Amino acid sequence: MKETLDTKAEPDFEAQAAASDEVIQDAALYVDPIAERKLLRKLDTYLAPVMTIIFLTAYLDRSNIGNAASAGMTADLKLKGNQLGNAVTLFYVLYVSFEVPCSILVKRFHPRRMIPALMFFWAIVIIGTGFMKTASQLYASRLLLGLFESGMFPCLALYLSTFYQPKEQALRVSYLFVSAALSGAFGGLFAYAILKMDGVGGLQGWRWLFIIEGCASVVIAAGIYFCLPDNFETARFLNEDDRKLMRIRAEINARYNGHPEFEWKEVRKAVTDLKLWISCWSQFMGDICSFGLSTFLPLILKAFGYGTVTTQLLTIPVYVFAAGSYIFVSWMSDRYKRRVAFMLPGVIVTAIGYALQLGVPVHQKGVLYFSVFLIAPGIYIIVGLNCTWLLNSHAGYYKRATAIGFNQTLGNCAGLVVGQIFKTPVHGKYSLGLSISLGAVLLGGCGHTALFFLLRSQNKKRDAMTVEEKEQAIKDGKIGDFHPDYRYAL
Repeated sequence: MKETLDTKAEPDFEAQAAASDEVIQDAALYVDPIAERKLLRKLDTYLAPVMTIIFLTAYLDRSNIGNAASAGMTADLKLKGNQLGNAVTLFYVLYVSFEVPCSILVKRFHPRRMIPALMFFWAIVIIGTGFMKTASQLYASRLLLGLFESGMFPCLALYLSTFYQPKEQALRVSYLFVSAALSGAFGGLFAYAILKMDGVGGLQGWRWLFIIEGCASVVIAAGIYFCLPDNFETARFLNEDDRKLMRIRAEINARYNGHPEFEWKEVRKAVTDLKLWISCWSQFMGDICSFGLSTFLPLILKAFGYGTVTTQLLTIPVYVFAAGSYIFVSWMSDRYKRRVAFMLPGVIVTAIGYALQLGVPVHQKGVLYFSVFLIAPGIYIIVGLNCTWLLNSHAGYYKRATAIGFNQTLGNCAGLVVGQIFKTPVHGKYSLGLSISLGAVLLGGCGHTALFFLLRSQNKKRDAMTVEEKEQAIKDGKIGDFHPDYRYAL
């Protein structure tokens, strides 16, 4: 398809020429900006609630172990030593093992079938958790839960990348991380309400927490099966004009998409790409903080001397504030087409929050509670924008699928660490876990900085290429994000 310059087109950091923003002007590929804005509103109106509900359900069912532990589960199951931490760790054993396969297979097995099926199976596991009697049964339930939840984030992030352009993805991927934040708020609220059922039917309140949330997940899985389209061609909420516009948007990026069918060389391209491993490093460090917060926040707050009910309620404003902050920063990141400029301030603010947690005496509850409001938003900004940055930095569907799978696999290995560093509090604080989290967020910031300089150097090299060099690179088979016209988000 012939390409020329269109000075009226909106610049795109993924495909810009050296002196001006490169777009495709061919009449068949013209995108009406007003129609495109209407299309994006329609996509957001439909997909945002669906994505939010799916991931909210996943995180509620994953993180409610912290609420249950603070409400008596540890004593009722006679957990000793670090058995609770071991249970948290075991969740990630199968979780990290199946993320890459799930991300590669979701297209073949269809998102509409695969995602609800995974939800249904983990819901059954959650219901069964409400009836367990021993630590061994708790271990088994966490292993199975990790298996069925393993593909959720990479599948959903990859799914969103098939509907949205790279410059639109930060806000949309934020749906998933906002869901994780809201799960903390709703988790505390649900726990507060459900724990009042203590003794109903001869079951403790924490058991009802698992049973009710599991039953709700079964219902949601059935609804998702009927609501989730496989792709924009089968989306009932789009009309034919919308689909034509989606086809044009897809065609504009076609030269970066690579072969439409699975090829092992796309996997090799991903695993031999340095920028993937830098991203994985940063994700691992960020997830140490993220999992520590989502799993142990109720216990951290309770260690300050708050009662069980007060602890559940105090988690709610933290997560609501984190969700709102992250949505705003994601919107700004898309608006200004910048990633690291928003991630590094998040690193600094989070580090300050951890420093306060470690340095302030435990009796100063107000200051310690305030510090959590610094930690939570920064964590979601760091890990959320890092995932978006990775999606923007890999092209070719299966290269991107492999990259997001590996990113989440290695990042979620942090769960194996978190369960071992947040152990018994010393003088009212989980000092070991908080100290390691502080170091992790700073090391993650180093990774973000390194990736920024790497991608900037690649963009500069491509800007300096002559027309002949670009033509030769294309003849040599440079496609995807290795295409000479591809520009990495910074």
